[in-house]
Amino acid sequence: MKIEEAWIQASETTGVDLINVEIGTGLTLLLIFFEVAWWFGLGLFLKSRVNSKSDDV
Repeated sequence: MKIEEAWIQASETTGVDLINVEIGTGLTLLLIFFEVAWWFGLGLFLKSRVNSKSDDV
């Protein structure tokens, strides 16, 4: 079985083929935004932890 055929069968089974293209693009952009926000927030958290440890010393 080719990958294309497997993808088509899986999308039909899960209902992914019914999702509109605009919704898929919007969802992708939303997930990218959340990913960037997650890493930015994690960086700020780690930076504050490092700063608080240097203040304790």
